[in-house]
Amino acid sequence: MKHGLYLQDTVFGVTAVNLRTGKEYWRYERGVNRVLWELEVSDRTVVVGHGDGRLVGIDLRTGKLLWRVEMREDGYRSVGLAGGQVVTEAPGTVRAFDEREGRSLWTVKMPESCPDVLVFSVHALPEHLSAVHVICNVASRDRDEYELLLGVDNRTGKVLWRQPTVDPKLTAWGDGHTLVAPDPDRPQAIQLLDMDRQGISAHATLPQDEWDVVAAGSGTVLSGTDPEEGSEDHDTLLQAYDIREGRSSWQLRAPASQEYGFPKIADGRVYVVRQPFLTEADSGRRIRADLLILDADSGRLLHTLRLPAMTTPDDFDYFEKLDILHTADGAVSIGWRDGEGDLLIATD
Repeated sequence: MKHGLYLQDTVFGVTAVNLRTGKEYWRYERGVNRVLWELEVSDRTVVVGHGDGRLVGIDLRTGKLLWRVEMREDGYRSVGLAGGQVVTEAPGTVRAFDEREGRSLWTVKMPESCPDVLVFSVHALPEHLSAVHVICNVASRDRDEYELLLGVDNRTGKVLWRQPTVDPKLTAWGDGHTLVAPDPDRPQAIQLLDMDRQGISAHATLPQDEWDVVAAGSGTVLSGTDPEEGSEDHDTLLQAYDIREGRSSWQLRAPASQEYGFPKIADGRVYVVRQPFLTEADSGRRIRADLLILDADSGRLLHTLRLPAMTTPDDFDYFEKLDILHTADGAVSIGWRDGEGDLLIATD
């Protein structure tokens, strides 16, 4: 969701829908057998990655085609957008292109131990530094998969540092240059990491029993836990920490037989869905849930929105929950975790 538009991928391209009226604003499609693999959106540009290696840049406001690049490698292609640059992978390399013009900016050659690479995320940091989170050997069964953080000078493509890290799904990016991630050598030790052109350094550590970090931002780190069972089956307690010192700042416990989905932090607020416990027997049952909006600093409840009744997916996953997907332009998108169902758009 950007600038009043809701961007959604189609089988062969992307469509932009007016967030308030639901009417299609523009559509881009290549045609049959040109399947879209990846879609990323910045404040100005929509970038589409196709299965045949083509990258396309589209103007967000008009739907006008800005550029296209032929990568000439078939298969899944990831796309990251940060600091005016499109970052993607090619065999043994990570490449960057100008967001508005599509011209090649830089290429990083990966180590010999990483011939197959996937760009998971890119973050633009101060002093012309891009932090690129990559997964190595995702297409090689005969090599061990591992993760790297690359610090890249985004003017020249020079690699300033490399840091082994953990599965990016276990990490959360906070404000500016802060990353929240488990220590690769001690997985239950959550570190608050600072990044600059010189490297990465830990400035604080969260308690070892609060390893399930679910969100970060606006000076706050959130952990979802289940104190009674000590497992991640049900997140019944949201625990907040100060992102600079790692000190506990507030907590919110769910009522009996209810739990929280994954939250989002934006503009000093926490958005989270509170719903009933779900088990396999609940497949196909209609449930009611609530959208909670909290002050990120104090945990104070600002608003509660009762959501329309929803039917739980038939293809039931024991960990199926309603998660916040995105917040923008006065709207919140909510979806079933790991599900293929429709999204619910809850507007202010």
